[in-house]
Amino acid sequence: MSYYVDEEYYRTKYHGEEVDDFEFDKLCKMAEELIEEMTLYRLTPVAFLAMPEDVRERVRQAVCVQIDYLDANGGAEMDNSTGIQSATLGKFSYSGSTGTNGSTEQSRFSPRAERLLWPTGLTYRGGRY
Repeated sequence: MSYYVDEEYYRTKYHGEEVDDFEFDKLCKMAEELIEEMTLYRLTPVAFLAMPEDVRERVRQAVCVQIDYLDANGGAEMDNSTGIQSATLGKFSYSGSTGTNGSTEQSRFSPRAERLLWPTGLTYRGGRY
């Protein structure tokens, strides 16, 4: 069951990438869980209903962007893998580059989804005044 986005919204209002019905349900659930995690669990189904419509729309957009991001980067398996460290095929060789934290793992969070949520305050990680 989807709390923030249904397949009709994803296809008709967001105009998301083509995802088969079975995959959509898995990706949507995973995307919603990741968006909740990104918001430090300030976003919940109950809290969502009490939010102003402009904030709810940003949440819906962020979930859709996260679905596209997951689909483009390995689907539901993205959450279970550590990424390719290195591979060789004949003369071709690939070595993953390391990020600033020394990891070659790709982020599970869509950078665009996070940017969509910035104006809502849901991703704020600072202290209180």
